[in-house]
Amino acid sequence: MERDSKTRPKRSSYSSHLDDYFYKGEKGMPHQSSVQMSEEEKQRLLEWWEATEQGTVVVKRLVSNITELRLTPESSRAGGMILLYRAASEVSYGYAGMRGCIRRAFTPEYSEFLRHNVVQCHRFARSSSDDTKVLLERVAKQIHETNAMQIVNRIREILRENDAVLMEIKKKADAFFGKETLKKMQMKAM
Repeated sequence: MERDSKTRPKRSSYSSHLDDYFYKGEKGMPHQSSVQMSEEEKQRLLEWWEATEQGTVVVKRLVSNITELRLTPESSRAGGMILLYRAASEVSYGYAGMRGCIRRAFTPEYSEFLRHNVVQCHRFARSSSDDTKVLLERVAKQIHETNAMQIVNRIREILRENDAVLMEIKKKADAFFGKETLKKMQMKAM
């Protein structure tokens, strides 16, 4: 890049054009006009937030139990253990993404971009949860020690709880967006 007299990098016209198209202001938020919400929509969004609160508690227990399984000598060397831990971490990232989008929806940053992002984060949490279940069963086949199998059974139970929370979150998303609108947004995100 060329430098001007004040030693700041000089932006190419292409880079400048992209900045104008995708970003506004100093926050770096995608350039879209804000979407206004009614009081009823705000209430539904708050209920959605509360459902994600339940999920974060479940995911903390999930990651904690998988960590315990990783550290248990009888299971620590099982093939796929690192992938299992990573999949559970990605469930956590999905919840964090949803929560971040919902939190920002209460600000002037709320936009169509944010609406689509929260839908993608929910889909990511769901698919990562499914991956975690598959990987857990792969790891479980390699474990024969009773203590480690007890941890595996606790993780299975937590994953069932997580499924219930994800279903509740989906209901709240349906209530906020409307079932058909949510379905269209999910299809568009694929």
